Amino acid sequence: MHTIYIRIDEKLDAKRMSTLQEGMQSVSHITDVEVNARTPHDMLVEFEEEYISPMAILRELGRRGVHADIMSG
Repeated sequence: MHTIYIRIDEKLDAKRMSTLQEGMQSVSHITDVEVNARTPHDMLVEFEEEYISPMAILRELGRRGVHADIMSG
């Protein structure tokens, strides 16, 4: 497993962030997604690096209507 810290450009309310979290958790080879209402721009994504890349995760976020950057890996 590998975890990346993602910074989301948009300001999302709690409902939108929860929907995004649930949607990302349904993506194959993403094993966990953590968000915190106190830091609505931050997301931690745990994934199986043998099957999905950090760039693929960013593309998936883009398909879901948000712009994001990887802050660390």
